[in-house]
Amino acid sequence: MRLRFLAVGMLALSAAFSSAAQADPGSTMRFAVMRNNARIGTTTIQLQRDGRTTTVQTVTHVEVKIAFVTAYRFDQTETERWVDGRLAALHSSTDDNGTFHRVTASSANNKITVDADGKITEVAGTTIPASLWNPALLDRKMALNPQDGSVVPIAVVDHGVEHLVVQGDKERAHHYSITSTFPEDVWYNDRRKLVKVQLKGPDGSIIQYQPG
Repeated sequence: MRLRFLAVGMLALSAAFSSAAQADPGSTMRFAVMRNNARIGTTTIQLQRDGRTTTVQTVTHVEVKIAFVTAYRFDQTETERWVDGRLAALHSSTDDNGTFHRVTASSANNKITVDADGKITEVAGTTIPASLWNPALLDRKMALNPQDGSVVPIAVVDHGVEHLVVQGDKERAHHYSITSTFPEDVWYNDRRKLVKVQLKGPDGSIIQYQPG
């Protein structure tokens, strides 16, 4: 069994990033990862602002068991550091069911140098991580996959406003479909804060990230 996860853990122009980060300075977002309505893991996103610098850490743990035997496991820790609304550094460590990846990125001279499992590449300084916590991803055509360091295309479909029940409260949310390495649906509330993620696993199972 193989599930696909993108760290909820994804930024355009400086102004767009700043508005999203300032909406919840020093905040923590916690999500339960659900598979066919059964909890299989957690994702925690912490945002900290210190003057011109914003640091975002995303930690994801997923474990799928069948008959008390672990069939799939995914662990990822990603840290992004932003200065004046531009990505300054990224560190990501991933264990995808026994396949390990380490990615680092650093910005200098309008370029971002990416080290993905020892392979060094350079990408444009405006390239952003494909981290769903930041809705500015919706405006981009390409993004950096923090799991393996590849640059992936981004396609977005706007489905308009919907009404969700979030932790027992009714909430307006804007629904988008985002396709990068795989398709997923995301919802952001009126404060442009991520409130839900949904995708379909290759086995047809429904995977959701729900606050909790």
